[in-house]
Amino acid sequence: MNGKDYLENQVLTAQPHQLHLMVVDGALRFARKAAQAIENNQFEEGHFALDKSRDLVAELIGGLDPAQQPEMIEQLKALFVFVYENLNYADVKQEASYIHDALKILEIHRESWCELIQTLQPATIDENKTVHSHDPLKRPHHIEHSDKTHQSRSWLT
Repeated sequence: MNGKDYLENQVLTAQPHQLHLMVVDGALRFARKAAQAIENNQFEEGHFALDKSRDLVAELIGGLDPAQQPEMIEQLKALFVFVYENLNYADVKQEASYIHDALKILEIHRESWCELIQTLQPATIDENKTVHSHDPLKRPHHIEHSDKTHQSRSWLT
């Protein structure tokens, strides 16, 4: 099994809250790569990393379901839009400080998300373990019942 197959297997078997964490981790990884590239005057590499990070942040925004706690969703959306705009400004102005502002928000969100997972699922998570994208994953219910058509799911369900 190569790295691509492993990643594909992780994504296909992840629960919605784990998928959300994977997307956040990817956005963080590419934003950090972009900041380092821009700080080293490698603007083309920074542009491509920012593009990938923005795509992942757009996925976070698209995964929000306003039917689930609309006030909280609007606040999260505003934060993700702020992150997206800062990544865009960083790309246009070739300025890493905008990336650092976006990274702060994403890091706080990731930390809060991990705490939420631990709070909501204390029986499934070992208290001595930090939640991250490398935890053992279970198959989502829509994959186990393959006779049903796939429906988009919110990160918060």
